[in-house]
This record gives sequence, C-alpha cells and structure tokens, in this order.
Amino acid sequence: MKKLLILLVFTSSTLIGQIKGNKNIETRTFDVANLKELKVNLYAKITVDQSLKNGMQITADSNLFEKIDTEIVDGKLNLNQLEWIQPSKNIIIKIGAPLLQRIETGTHETLFLNNVHSEYLNLMALVGKIVVNGKVNQLNIGVELGEIQASKLIAENAKVNIWGRGKATVFANNEIYSIVKNDGTLVLANTPKSLKGDTKKALAKTKKYRNKKVTWIPFKIKNNSWNRNNFVVVGPKKDGSSFSYGFPMMPGTTRKENWSVGTKVYKVNRLGLRKLLVEIKEDDKDKTVKLFE
Repeated sequence: MKKLLILLVFTSSTLIGQIKGNKNIETRTFDVANLKELKVNLYAKITVDQSLKNGMQITADSNLFEKIDTEIVDGKLNLNQLEWIQPSKNIIIKIGAPLLQRIETGTHETLFLNNVHSEYLNLMALVGKIVVNGKVNQLNIGVELGEIQASKLIAENAKVNIWGRGKATVFANNEIYSIVKNDGTLVLANTPKSLKGDTKKALAKTKKYRNKKVTWIPFKIKNNSWNRNNFVVVGPKKDGSSFSYGFPMMPGTTRKENWSVGTKVYKVNRLGLRKLLVEIKEDDKDKTVKLFE
C-alpha cells in the first residue's frame, strides 16, 4: 500500500509539472537579426529559408510561447523549452536566416533548410534529420545517430564526420574528405574529383551493407507503466543505416508498429538521457511487447 501511495504521488507530480497546450493556436513573429547559428532542442516542424529576410514565425498554443526560448545571444539561437511542455498540436516554426552558417539538431524531427547560397555551412545531426538544398562552397557535416540528406545541396568541397550509426548523403563537385566510424553510412549523389580520408572505404562498406538482410515484423508495443513517457526508437535498415524517431505514450496504451528485427526502444527522460528498454526479436511478430518489466 505504501509503495502504491508513493507511485501515485510521483505520477501526480509528473503530470502537474508538465504544461499542456490550451488549444488556443496562435501565430507570432520574432526578430532574429544576425542569426548565424541555430541549435534545435525543441520538438517542432521547422523550416529554414536562406532566401528570406531575417525573421521567425511560430505557430503554437498561446500559453506555451513564454515557455519557448527564442532569445538570440551573439548570433546564436537555441530553440528549446524552458519548462516541460505538451503542445495540443505540432509546433510549426518558419525561419528566414540569410546569414545562417550552422545548424545542430537534437530532436527526432526533420528540419528543412532551403535555398542555401553561402560560402560556408556546418550541419550537425546528433539525432533527427536535416534535408537541405541550394549551393555552398564549403560544406561540413557531422552525424551521430541522425541523418543529413544533402543530395540537392551543390557543394564544391565537403568534409564529413560520422561517428555513430547515422547517415549522410552528399553532393560534392571537387573534393570530399570523410571520417566514417562504427556503423555510419556515407552515400555520394555524384562522383567528386577527389576522394580523401576514408571515403573509398566507407563507400565500399555502404555497398556491402546494402545487400544485408533485414527482416521487418508487425507487432504491438505497450506502455505498461503508470506514467506518460517519451520514447526513442532506433532500428537497422537494409542500406546499413538506421531509422530513428521519438514518440510519447500515455500510461496503459498500446500502439501498432512495423519495425525491423534488432530495433531498440529507449525511454528518454527530461534531460534527454536514454535508457534501453527492449530490443525487438523475430519471435515478437504479431505479439504485444511490454516496454517495462
């Protein structure tokens, strides 16, 4: 009885601590003059356009705006939640940033960067995905568990560093230099004049993994806990890369999935730290997998 009481108190405090959207959706504009670096730690649908003048437009629940950090310091904007929020609908953010030089993503969302036209661009996908188009002289890419799709970004030269199980697709006219470790995947959208670093080795490994057998199975997962939790899933794909995204689940709920064997499900706390819960096995097909013991 004592344990049950403690659990109920903890659950109540967790729910109270989370600020829910009031369903009164508004669109507000913000000044982002001299924005050069963007770091994303807020779950939102984000589009950045370098052909537009400086400015940011956010569509969200009206009571959540004050909980979103929109302050620019020394040309840097860290889009983050100041308190734990639960929007009633997806937050939508559109940014015009002609001077932007660097983007770093830390959420399991897809960020679109359009109409790049600059001398230098640095993209880092710790998780999530960045899709980019345009033209740049020097492109620097860093990937851990995320993905950068830059096949439509025409770069003269590119440097690529993949230190996790992420993926980068690159178009480089002149030279590409890469360091690809662990289970990282590098794909070239064209054939550059010069391949340096371990580019040739990485491309050979990618070609090998494309023939790897990956089995996808239907099943269900259940949040068999008393709490609403945030989860992240990371699973293998046929090309040697991985798919990954995050999602919340209310206590006691079940959802259908179709993931590859070997997919791992993590619980994510408020600090973004992960704890491995389950790894999907072939005999989980058509069953309900409980996320907690």
